[in-house]
Amino acid sequence: MKKIEFYLIAIFLAFSLNSSVAVSSILDGTKVVSDEDIEWLEGEDVVSTSKFIQQTLVLDPEELKDVETLDLHSTSLHTSGLKKITDELLPYLPNLKFLNLYASQLRTREDLEILASILERFGSLQYVSIVANGIANQALSFVKEHEEQKEITDKFQQKVVFSFNALLEDKFPLAEREHYNDWYQTHIRYYNTNYYLPTLPY
Repeated sequence: MKKIEFYLIAIFLAFSLNSSVAVSSILDGTKVVSDEDIEWLEGEDVVSTSKFIQQTLVLDPEELKDVETLDLHSTSLHTSGLKKITDELLPYLPNLKFLNLYASQLRTREDLEILASILERFGSLQYVSIVANGIANQALSFVKEHEEQKEITDKFQQKVVFSFNALLEDKFPLAEREHYNDWYQTHIRYYNTNYYLPTLPY
């Protein structure tokens, strides 16, 4: 009896270490903060990037195969957290289709380079949302800088969503028009799919 109780407790702990981890088609990481930020957010209802990854990877690999959405919206991820997620978690989500990085404190050129590597490394991804991040304003210029590397520019154009309304309301400046029509057509499909999570603002 004690042995059974031990296993039940172990299973309970594995699934309840943090409520931000919920296995279904959506993996909820909305309470994640970077390892650096956790030091001054102690006591808040948040979890460090490293701990979130550890908690997720104790799950059965078959369950991880079911994850199609990794929701990290409105997190304090920063560059360090994005890099850890990319290197230590994404390889274990082989069927991931949507990576939601909405408002995840991504601002630097390095973040865009990491994003490019994500698109290159994880072919199952269909969409990555970078809306409400500093890098969203740099997406088109980044693509233009790499226009000779067609594989990179195609993947950005097809998979990276950087605005909710600008694409639909025709707000791009004229200088960026050369890419507008293609981006518009691909992202119209995004707005009409179930990857558009109801937790995000219209």
